[in-house]
Amino acid sequence: MTNCFSRRRFLAGATLAPWLAREAAATFAAEPSAAHPILDIHVHLIGAGDNGSGCRLSAAIQKGPLFTLLVDKLQLRQRAATLDEGYVLALAEQLQQSGLDKAVILAQDAVYDDRGRLDARRTHFYVPNDHLLQVTARYPKLMIPCVSVNPDRADATEELDRCVAKGARVLKIHPPIQGVDIARPKHAKFFRRCAEEKVLVMVHTGHEHSGPVIDIELARPEKLRLALDQGCMVVACHCGTGRPTDRPDMLPEFLKMLREYEKQGNLWGDTAVLGGFGRSRDFERLLADDLAKTRLLHGSDFPFPPVPLGFAGKIGKWKAAALQLDPNMLRQDFALKDALGVARPSAERAYGLVCGKARLPAG
Repeated sequence: MTNCFSRRRFLAGATLAPWLAREAAATFAAEPSAAHPILDIHVHLIGAGDNGSGCRLSAAIQKGPLFTLLVDKLQLRQRAATLDEGYVLALAEQLQQSGLDKAVILAQDAVYDDRGRLDARRTHFYVPNDHLLQVTARYPKLMIPCVSVNPDRADATEELDRCVAKGARVLKIHPPIQGVDIARPKHAKFFRRCAEEKVLVMVHTGHEHSGPVIDIELARPEKLRLALDQGCMVVACHCGTGRPTDRPDMLPEFLKMLREYEKQGNLWGDTAVLGGFGRSRDFERLLADDLAKTRLLHGSDFPFPPVPLGFAGKIGKWKAAALQLDPNMLRQDFALKDALGVARPSAERAYGLVCGKARLPAG
């Protein structure tokens, strides 16, 4: 964070925070009735597998400070007998109070070896597609399932078809954590199938700080070319961004590709985690690009929290301090990006793309 606050100013902001948080929530209701609905395209489902969900979180993640913070902040152990059910209840509550119309909820496939077999040892974070589909079926008015299929798995196309048959129309791949090179020619068949089924393909690009990384080079935006060239509609999650100390700098690569695929029109980026710690510089660089602003889709990366204080130089110290204390992270993330001038158009655009509207709202 680049801005410092005196203790007196921070306490004053904290005193005003509940009122300002209510004001932020009221802005959704105050929108004209003709406004387009809004959607968050990047919300994670997580679990430890303590209720038979099949989820997996490694000890390294569960013992980490971020996970400990999230368990406490979302009161997961107070909500239910199991952490997995506590998370589902917390997610539903956050969505219901966020002002969003819908959210895309993400599964997370495993790591697979060179023969396409599950590699449990290297899989630190796993959310099965069946668990995702069961959870989203409980909240159909709020949640849209985004299944996850690692193209390296031996039955990748079969799993894709199975999920499509169950209604899935969005898919997520996380190359640096799942250890998959999506640019390998052998994956062309998989991506052609995605294109044929009109499945929106979301791919992590840029740097990763929430879990063990197998190979950060797998997160380069240029790896998206194979999927794009097979006709897939592709979302470059995080737009190839990172923190100022991260190397290599992948954002220019994403911006270059936007121009290469501008006529084809099938490359998008989402704003997931861009309101978080250390991303303010790259977010500002992204918003300075006129073309990029028209290709952005709103995403929070929940439950990873935004850090409004990191943007105090842009949105003002008082507003940043108030937003920092909003207990609803989805609303907090939207309000931060709204203050930066990008939330509503990107959230309307995301709804139009995911929910199949013929006309997307203008940028």
